[in-house]
Amino acid sequence: MKPHLSSLKSCIALVMACASVSHADAAKSIVRFANNDVLTGSPETITPERLLWNSPLLGRPSSFFTNKILDISLTPTLPEETYDHETTVTLTNGDTIRGQLASVTDETVSLDTWFAGRMNFNRLMVSGVKVEQRAAFLFRGPTGMDGWQQAADPPVWNYQRSAFRSSGSGGIARANLLPDDCSISFDTAWRGDSIRLRVIVFSDDATTDNPSAGYELSFQRGSIHLRNCKTQSFIGSAQSRVLMESDKARIEIRASAKNNRVGLFINDQIIEVWNDPDAGQAQPGRGLHFISGSTLPLRVSNIGVAEWDGVLDQMPEPRAGLDRRRDIFGMGTDEEATPAAEEKPDEIRMELANGDSLAGEVSAIHDGIITVNSPLGEIKLPVSRLRTVTLKPVEAERSKRRNGDIRAWFHDGSSIVFNLESSDDETLTGSSQNFGTATFRTAAFNRIEFNIYSPEFEDLRRADEW
Repeated sequence: MKPHLSSLKSCIALVMACASVSHADAAKSIVRFANNDVLTGSPETITPERLLWNSPLLGRPSSFFTNKILDISLTPTLPEETYDHETTVTLTNGDTIRGQLASVTDETVSLDTWFAGRMNFNRLMVSGVKVEQRAAFLFRGPTGMDGWQQAADPPVWNYQRSAFRSSGSGGIARANLLPDDCSISFDTAWRGDSIRLRVIVFSDDATTDNPSAGYELSFQRGSIHLRNCKTQSFIGSAQSRVLMESDKARIEIRASAKNNRVGLFINDQIIEVWNDPDAGQAQPGRGLHFISGSTLPLRVSNIGVAEWDGVLDQMPEPRAGLDRRRDIFGMGTDEEATPAAEEKPDEIRMELANGDSLAGEVSAIHDGIITVNSPLGEIKLPVSRLRTVTLKPVEAERSKRRNGDIRAWFHDGSSIVFNLESSDDETLTGSSQNFGTATFRTAAFNRIEFNIYSPEFEDLRRADEW
């Protein structure tokens, strides 16, 4: 006899009665129902109408209607990747998919992905293509609380759905994480009208929110301040309109313990670069801290730590009365800046990683090399040298919504919507006007949402977001 939702009450009571849960049990998948019941276990098969679920509490695989399911939380498995770049394709419905750029034509934009092979996206439904040089990550996560420490008692940070979430003022930190020259990137979101976050790099003590070494970046409203934790000296400040006008941001800190330099990027735009004139010869620590300064919830996710080559591929906009080059590098020039040549308004240009731009159209991509037909002739360069690929303007379209559509979330916070057709132990097969039909490795996803066009279900998800 198949269990119904009403029979889950006794199962939930049994789960709550268990005094201790092993780490292996904690890592199991969780199915969440619209009535807030939850059940640990693992999916066996998923169809548009039913979920077949394995759970030790139910004795045998049991079937549930998907129209009663809010979502399934999974534990993703990420492969070792050696690619030199990562391309993000953004679709008109808000989906974002990452992979390696395979081709660009008037009809399609193609990515090679580890989780679904080559995916060909309808050009009319692509709103943007961004390329990033892929660093050799020393850390990507979070995937749990293991290895992280909290100074507050009781702790104020928890791990949920691939993110650290705060419920009060206090920090979470990890020791022995950062190399001498590093890039630390992360997504953050906050409740209320102001971000209140401190990030400390090169800390010497992960057990306290006030270490005696390192650099502290303090974010509050639209202001950012940098100080030396050892000398307590103020190094500099900056402003960000993004932090004032939004409730989320992508932040990257590039820091050098060797050269005592800190650079800050917000949403891929450089904000400021600082040098510490009073660094001295102090031995840097290796710790990283995220410290909430508010009782309102704050979220940190998609953390990446990689070695940095010390090169800044962008420069901040100069402030009035300030020679930016002298301020940053201790040298200036008596020559007046040469005004940039005006660009033709209808010229298709691609931005390069070093801040330059290139006019032309993509004619081919092969083995990581892109060929561009430019006014200067045919130019070949590695795809990793690009920052953006400018597409020909088109009349954009949006994919149709269909009954049975699900939203599958990747570990980095990106997601893709498709119409679920079938599944097995390791894959999900689905289709969309965005890309046709594809078979995805289930191990790529950390969450799958059902009934995504139901206002009632979406309200439940929003209420549970924090």
